[in-house]
Amino acid sequence: MRRALTHAIDRKLLVDTLFLGRTIIPRGLQWDYYGPMLIEDWTVPQFDPALAKKLLAESGYKGEPFPFRVLNNYYNNQVATAQVLVEMWRTIGANVQIEMKENWSQIMERNDSRAIRDWSNSAPFADPVSSIVNQHCPNSPQQRAGEYSNEAFNRLCTVLETSVVPAERRATFARMLAIAEREDPAYTVLHQTALLYGKRRDIQWQWSPLQSMDFRTDNFRIGR
Repeated sequence: MRRALTHAIDRKLLVDTLFLGRTIIPRGLQWDYYGPMLIEDWTVPQFDPALAKKLLAESGYKGEPFPFRVLNNYYNNQVATAQVLVEMWRTIGANVQIEMKENWSQIMERNDSRAIRDWSNSAPFADPVSSIVNQHCPNSPQQRAGEYSNEAFNRLCTVLETSVVPAERRATFARMLAIAEREDPAYTVLHQTALLYGKRRDIQWQWSPLQSMDFRTDNFRIGR
């Protein structure tokens, strides 16, 4: 079921329409500043409605509703994105229904109605330990909440955290991406966060890709 849903998503359409092409679709759960740990040839799952329908049929799905827990614009265009996703999933026969929630406690509530939720991720330092391990391995909020577990993936988490051999760590990370984004999805990446700003033309300021507002003297002045 999870594999079907991820192949039904047209991520480029989301970026081009809701964000006017002003953000990007990253290479899965990784960032360019990973440097030598970046898996350059990795991509998000291909948009393939025919494959999605096939996988959905093979899963034994009978049309039962799946709740999709959504906060009100925790990030830009969150609700609009959820609405588009629901329609994309509807085209392959998946009955996903949005449930608006007020806070993270309601989003993460552990009960029988739990199915799909929104999520965001970041990497505070330039290594996948700061992201995929922090968010998806055994000590992560996701696994502690009982949302996901994969034995092979979990073993690799330990290797990535403890190995000091660069080649081993890189191969381990590549295999973790294959499991968590293809074989037994723990998540699916839609796009990079879009941070949009407006300023006067005479203000010389370079925006940050993070949420920080950098107004240091070497990055802010008025006029030429």
